[in-house]
Amino acid sequence: MGPTDINKLRELTLLLDLAYLHHFKDSNRASANYKSAEATVRLEFGNFWFRKKNPTDQSFGPAIEQVVVYSSVFSAARVNYFDTLDDAVCAANDWYEGAKKIQE
Repeated sequence: MGPTDINKLRELTLLLDLAYLHHFKDSNRASANYKSAEATVRLEFGNFWFRKKNPTDQSFGPAIEQVVVYSSVFSAARVNYFDTLDDAVCAANDWYEGAKKIQE
């Protein structure tokens, strides 16, 4: 996980925060009962077999196997699995754009 991944992770969390801020502008939504795990992000680096099959330059650390985002607000799946940070950023951007449209 190198500097580029760190920047993508920052972008992902920013987009999630913005999407939730827009979503909760509606006072009816703000008072609803949501899960405490909303908008959590997990990076999974795989097990021994994944790391053995996908060796990385150790100066950047291990390769990300998948990105996991919890959202019962923006996704029926609640737990969303992405192969890359780029995929997760794209989904979070879609959620953000959708949340902005609701407020318009």
